[in-house]
Amino acid sequence: MLLKEKFLLEKQNIMEVCKLRSTNIKKKFNKFSVLLNVVLIAIIFVGVAFFLPKEQKSEVKSSINIESIEKVNEVVFLNAGVNEIITETKTTQVFGFDVPFSRKTALVILNYTAKFGIKSSVKVEQIGEKEYKVIVPKFEVIGVELSKDNPYNLYDNHGELLSGTTEDVDTGKLVTNQLSSDKQAEYLDKFKSEIKESAINYYKTLFSSMDSEAKVTVEFSE
Repeated sequence: MLLKEKFLLEKQNIMEVCKLRSTNIKKKFNKFSVLLNVVLIAIIFVGVAFFLPKEQKSEVKSSINIESIEKVNEVVFLNAGVNEIITETKTTQVFGFDVPFSRKTALVILNYTAKFGIKSSVKVEQIGEKEYKVIVPKFEVIGVELSKDNPYNLYDNHGELLSGTTEDVDTGKLVTNQLSSDKQAEYLDKFKSEIKESAINYYKTLFSSMDSEAKVTVEFSE
């Protein structure tokens, strides 16, 4: 009888252990199932978000400070279309000597119109009946205007075998320097005779449009 009771007790214990293990397995399976569902939902959300149409948002801020306003009386007598090929080369130096094969070269083609004329009023004197003398002030560079179709083109930009340590050519600065007033003053001197001829024609045409019998003499301050 004792053996039977002992057997029944052990059987009951085994059943409780099995039941406990089954409960733990179910809990683990439920946790895994929940985790799997969360992962699947996340994957579906990312996939849907990827294929939905997207909009890009861009915000641009600028600060403008007008430093001066100047009234001018500009007259352009000559427009010169300029096509320039600018080349700059840089090399690495050690103790004042160029390192072999360290050269970097940039070649830029620049297209613009240089404008020459006056920025102040002329002086007009009547020297006789229907005779006038126009005194033109000093010629100046009015400005430059880049070509709308092809303002500038980086035609070539290369470096030699050991040019990795050499500073890159600043093509923006290269173009800016070429368009500076000092550089344009060279063209002003070069085309001065053409500017004077254009000024004479301009004022003779202007006075003759008001009086066909007017006689005009044009003098230049420089």
